[in-house]
Amino acid sequence: MKTKTKLLTTIPAALILSGVVWANTHGAAQQTEYKTKLVVQELPLPKITSSNTPASYWYDEEVQTGDNLSVILGRLGVSEHSIQTFLKESPIDTKMLQLRAGQIISARVDSAKEVTDIQFFNDNEDGERTLIAIEKVNGKWQLHAGAVDTETMPSLRSVVVTTSASGALARAGVPVEIRTALKEVFADKLDLDALKSGDSVRVLYESLYFRGQEVATGNVLAAEITTGGKTYYGYYFENGEQDNGGNYYDENGNALKKGFDGLPIESFTRISSPYGIRIHPIFRTVRMHTGIDYAAPTGTKVLSPSDGVVSFRGWKGGYGNTVMVRHSDGMETLYAHLSSFIQNVDVGTPVGAGTVIGLVGSTGNSTGPHLHYEVRINGQHVNPAAVALPTPKLSIPDMAALKKYRAKTDDIMQAVRGLPVMVAQRD
Repeated sequence: MKTKTKLLTTIPAALILSGVVWANTHGAAQQTEYKTKLVVQELPLPKITSSNTPASYWYDEEVQTGDNLSVILGRLGVSEHSIQTFLKESPIDTKMLQLRAGQIISARVDSAKEVTDIQFFNDNEDGERTLIAIEKVNGKWQLHAGAVDTETMPSLRSVVVTTSASGALARAGVPVEIRTALKEVFADKLDLDALKSGDSVRVLYESLYFRGQEVATGNVLAAEITTGGKTYYGYYFENGEQDNGGNYYDENGNALKKGFDGLPIESFTRISSPYGIRIHPIFRTVRMHTGIDYAAPTGTKVLSPSDGVVSFRGWKGGYGNTVMVRHSDGMETLYAHLSSFIQNVDVGTPVGAGTVIGLVGSTGNSTGPHLHYEVRINGQHVNPAAVALPTPKLSIPDMAALKKYRAKTDDIMQAVRGLPVMVAQRD
């Protein structure tokens, strides 16, 4: 079958005018006439060939309370046969998996509803999460054999609140860890849950991608919240004089989050492992460290950095001897690998800032004496440096560095100010 396409050719008036001027200037005897002409040309339809290659797509599914891997795969539409085959042949012990509500499971499913790839972070009771990546090769399941190929990119999201800020952010694909951190970062300024219809949130945060899928998030890098006609700004900045990590400041360099007044340890020599994602130097595996490790000699005093009530004291798997303290607004702190506990400090005991709650040790999954310090808000891990450690006052050089960082992030934010859309961009 052929189709007819009409091509209409016209000569702009400006060209006609210029032609007249040229003729008059050079004394031409006769003016050239320009006419519109209709041209009809038959064009063949393009040939479209079908591909027999089966299509496959990655899907992300958020873990709900009580979920296991087979339930999640079922929600993704994976066939029961494929699920049972996976459970039987899986190179990992699926019964040992520790999935968290809110975390993301990524799976690749082909057109026959057969799952071919699965990846997610598995929680370990030693303050680390390990990336599990498995794939089907020649009909057999195996651990991902390729080299660790991860990429960290900033993700930008912008939403306008309709019913709730949390709901709007969730629909825009903002992970629960970022939503939790964002709420805590601005807690001294506003209540994120109290935002009303028409208010807006813009947030820039770190995303870790593996095989093209987002598998983990890092820190909130910058954020803007507009409510009641006023915009609140927040910027993540690492003070060059400390190695705890970064803190949050407003557009004028003032601390956005006060944090606790004290440290969780009496004295220490260095941060042996900060919060965040790292590549294991030997095994080349991707791991997420959910706290901060303070290197210190055995017997060093461990302190509660703020008022609270002891919510746990005892042995906690890979954490070893552990104390947990519940503070206000859903915040809970954890102190692990202790050599010993302090008498009269038990579950239900009120503690004040500076109270000794244990002694540094190397119990549980530990290779040397240190304090593992975690912060959880409603069960979600957040960076202790950003919300539960003293926020240092910025020096003049730091203020200048923050100003440059703010200018860079403001350029990025400008692209989505006033737009109720989700945006992702590569730095």
